[in-house]
Amino acid sequence: MSLPDRNNPYAFDAYLEWRSGCDYYRDDPFFQKVVKHFTEDSWQRIHEELSRLSGLVSYRWRDFSEQAAVPEKRPFITHFDGHNHRIDRIVRPMEVLTMEKEVFSEALFSARTEPWMKLAKMYLIYQNGEACIACPLTCTEGLVELLRKFADSDETRRILLHCSEGIDGDFGIGAQYLSEIQGGSDVPSNVLEAVQEDGAWRLYGKKFFCSATHADYAVVTAKPAGSEKVALFVVPSWLPGDKARERRNGCTIDRIKWK
Repeated sequence: MSLPDRNNPYAFDAYLEWRSGCDYYRDDPFFQKVVKHFTEDSWQRIHEELSRLSGLVSYRWRDFSEQAAVPEKRPFITHFDGHNHRIDRIVRPMEVLTMEKEVFSEALFSARTEPWMKLAKMYLIYQNGEACIACPLTCTEGLVELLRKFADSDETRRILLHCSEGIDGDFGIGAQYLSEIQGGSDVPSNVLEAVQEDGAWRLYGKKFFCSATHADYAVVTAKPAGSEKVALFVVPSWLPGDKARERRNGCTIDRIKWK
């Protein structure tokens, strides 16, 4: 029964006090049992690593996620720099930039990170919600798996290296551009056209509902000219040397959604 009370004595304080000391991994015996059951001989090493990571996820990254979630810090786009150059910079709060660098530095998609370690770490990271991190992680994982199967050139192998092992301590991030306004998630309705010109593929058209648009590379669906089949392309967001200049690779970002 809930009787009316004009003073409404409810408060979050008791919950916040509990949450301030909650460790996502150490305080979750069921998750620990699951990890131990499936990792067997690797459990002790994975357990120690998850205990270390949980200290970051449960406190430092949790606080970053909460601080970045207020409307005043939502991402926005700057279309032009001070000299009237089109740049389409997606501006994100410092908490997100710091957290993203630290999360990707965990080398989740490295060949040296065993599958159960990656899965358990991603599970912990996702406890803080999307936080401008979960979507880029998912998109990058898809890009890495595609390149592991199909990379066949120096350029695509370098992209794979950047996103999986990192280059000089910097880890590449992947995006996914699949949907288009006329079809949404009905990818076969794509009309973005891919044309071979001067020995390279060029893509013409518009994408809609793009994921992780700030990323270094994008997996893009398009139909080769004259075909109804959907093909996959990996497109660098910047050509060599252009990231520092914020000059995008032949594309514009017209607007972003409120997230």
